[in-house]
Amino acid sequence: MTRFSKKFTGVLAAAALSASALTATLPTQVQAAENGHILAHVMPTDHIFNSVSEQFISKLDELSGGTVNIEYHPGGDLGDWSTITEQVMQGALPMTMAWSNSELDPRLDIANLGYVADDWPSATKVYGPGSQMDKLFAEIYDGLNVELLGTLPTDFTGYVVRKGVDVPVKIPQDAKGFKIRVPNYPMAIDRYSALGFSVVPMAFSEVHTALQTGAIDGRAFSPPYEVLMFRDVLRAYVYTRESFEPTFWIASKSWLAGLSDQERAWVREAADYATGWAWDNAEEFSQGWLDKIQAAGIEVLEQDPAQAAAYKQTVMEVEWPIMEGLLGKEIMSDLKQTAGL
Repeated sequence: MTRFSKKFTGVLAAAALSASALTATLPTQVQAAENGHILAHVMPTDHIFNSVSEQFISKLDELSGGTVNIEYHPGGDLGDWSTITEQVMQGALPMTMAWSNSELDPRLDIANLGYVADDWPSATKVYGPGSQMDKLFAEIYDGLNVELLGTLPTDFTGYVVRKGVDVPVKIPQDAKGFKIRVPNYPMAIDRYSALGFSVVPMAFSEVHTALQTGAIDGRAFSPPYEVLMFRDVLRAYVYTRESFEPTFWIASKSWLAGLSDQERAWVREAADYATGWAWDNAEEFSQGWLDKIQAAGIEVLEQDPAQAAAYKQTVMEVEWPIMEGLLGKEIMSDLKQTAGL
């Protein structure tokens, strides 16, 4: 826990200083792009980010009578997600949708915490609009020079298994010697080490080649919508639902400040509408991806109740004490109560 906290405290301070310095060099009002205010993210048009963006743009057009225009950039044409996030923090871009980044604030790792929710009703209760977690994320992002327009649902996660190796289902027995890629942050490494896997921290950009060559046998923290990216090398997807992946729709404070009161009201109302739409439709998106995975010839597996219970216990014993050290016993106790744990 001490190792985790020390690692990110310095990074957080540096990030805050950098953002402050860069923001100071920007004009007080962020100018609109030639064709409107920019909303940019890295996901393709079959992702829920795109559908949410379309709902937002349509609603904002309706509310403003066409006077507030959005220049929409999906697919990462303005950079990778961390770069776009930094630009929004600095006030150079108005809005984006992105994932948690604990290098900006270590408390954001709570977005990766295991078994806070394990079905869609509980995910909505824990992370949905007006929830305790939604308010916590808003507080965190407020300190990063952005406003949280909405906590968006993407999906639950599991792990993929390449062709040519056995699928580990009974954990930790089957996990021994199975080389699994995890993102390079402490909780991910600690989780899969405790589950008995041979952990390989690795950049996402290297995963496909590593699966092809056998450098890794699988990839952890995989939501269904990312499975088909590796379809040519995959045998199975084990849908553990061990983590729920909330994502964050953030807006530059300096951009919002440059809007009129009426324009800000329209933006927030349209964002609330689109966020609510996302939560109403996310489960349908999830099932659609699972159907596509199976249609591609990749087996979708789920743990039986006994296996799932043992897996859950291991994950919670490793991760929850870490987050308690960051957020305090009171918040974690409230979170357990909300999650029914």
